[in-house]
Amino acid sequence: MKLHAMFGAVACALPLAAAAGPAPEVVAYYPAWKSADFPVTETNIRAGNVSLIQYAFADICWDGEHGNPAPDGGGVSACLDADGKPSRPANGSIVLPAPQADADNLRKLNALKQSNPRLRVLLSVGGWIWSNRFSDVAATPAARQAFIASALELVRRHGLDGVDIDWEHPATGGIPCIEGKVCHRSDDKENYVRLAAELRSAFDRAGKQAAGRHYLITIAAGAHASLTDDSDASPGWMARLAAQLDWINLMTYDYRGVWDAENGQLAPLYADPADPQRDKALYADATVTRFLRAGVPAAKLVLGVPFYGYGWKQCAAGPRGDGLYQACQGAASGNDGSPTFTYRHLLEQGYLVDGKGARGFQRYWNSASQVPYLYHRDSGVFISYEDAQSVAGKVRYIRDKGLRGGMFWELSGDAQQVLGTALAPVLTEKQP
Repeated sequence: MKLHAMFGAVACALPLAAAAGPAPEVVAYYPAWKSADFPVTETNIRAGNVSLIQYAFADICWDGEHGNPAPDGGGVSACLDADGKPSRPANGSIVLPAPQADADNLRKLNALKQSNPRLRVLLSVGGWIWSNRFSDVAATPAARQAFIASALELVRRHGLDGVDIDWEHPATGGIPCIEGKVCHRSDDKENYVRLAAELRSAFDRAGKQAAGRHYLITIAAGAHASLTDDSDASPGWMARLAAQLDWINLMTYDYRGVWDAENGQLAPLYADPADPQRDKALYADATVTRFLRAGVPAAKLVLGVPFYGYGWKQCAAGPRGDGLYQACQGAASGNDGSPTFTYRHLLEQGYLVDGKGARGFQRYWNSASQVPYLYHRDSGVFISYEDAQSVAGKVRYIRDKGLRGGMFWELSGDAQQVLGTALAPVLTEKQP
C-alpha cells in the first residue's frame, strides 16, 4: 500500500491517503461434467454470492489427443475443433473436451452477468488428472506460444475474462502418469514462471487492443510445502510467479483424506494440539503463512474452502468417543459410492438436519482447528466436512489476514446455497 502526497508546504497540512486495495473476491468453480445434474441457471447459481466463476476444465492437446493415458487418468480422446470435429492443433494448444456443450455452458455463465455486473468468467485449464501435459507445455517456447495463442482465441471466442491454470504438483509427482511419459521435470518451476510471464505479456497486449481491458490470469495452487520450498534450484520462484498473476487460489483442503489409514480433518483452519500429525503443519493457516513468507502479497492469496467432505468407515470411537484421529477400515460410501460427501449430499440424505447430526450421527465441533465433523458410533462412519459455522470462521480469517478473498470447490456441492451464503460476506462489509 503506497502513500501519495502533494509537493510543497501544503502537503504537510494534508493527511496522507492510502491507495485503495483490490476488490475482494469470491471464486467458484463450476465442473463441466456436472452440467446435466446441475445446469447453469439463476436458481442453481446465485450470481450475487460470487465475483468470479471458473469453468473447469479445458485440457491440453498433444499429437491430436488430450486426456491422461495413465490407468487412473481417465483415458485419452481426440482433440475437437469448435464444430466438434477431430482436429490436430499445435502441440500445447488448449482444447475444450466437449466444444459445443462447453460453448453453451459458457454462454449461460456469461448471461449471469446481467444480475451481477461485477461477475467474471474464466476458463480453468488442467486439474488433477489433466495436469500431465503442463510440463511439456512450459518446457519449450513453441509449446508455450501454442498454449498462449489458443488461450487468447478461446477467451475472445467465448467472451471470457481470462484463464485459470490448475497445474497440480509442478516439479514433483502426484498426478496420474503412465510409465515412460514425462509428467514433471526438475525445471518445471522456472518454466512455469516463463509461461506465466509470456501469457501476461500477451494478455496485456490483447487488452490494449480491446480498449484497455484487463484479462485475468489466476492459478490454483496446492497446499503442499514443496510449492514454497526454496531449497531447490528455483529460489524465490513463487514470488516471481505471483508477480505475473492477478491472484493465487490456494487449495487449502485435502490435508487429510481416505488415503490415510487414520481419519482426520479435511480442511482445518488452525493446528489441533491433539492431532497425531500436528508436526506436518496440515492446516490452512500454515499454508497461508508459507506463501506469505515466500514473498506472495496477501492481496494475491485467495483461501480455498471445500464444499464437500470425506468419509471413513469402521472407525474406532477412541478415548473421547467421537472417532477423531482413529484407525479406520477404508472409505465410507458417499456421493455415487465415492468417499466424497458434498454438503448437498449431507442435507439430501438426512445426515444433517438444521445443522445438527441426524440418522444416528453426532455433530462435533473442533474448537482448535475450527471445523466440524460427524461420527456414527454404531457404524463407525466418520465424516470431515465444512458447514456454515466453519465457513464464517474462514471469512473472518480472510479479513483478518487481508487476503484477496475466498474460493470454493464447487458449485454443485452446495445446491441449497447454505455454504455459498456463508462465504458471500467476503464481498461486503457485513459480518459473517
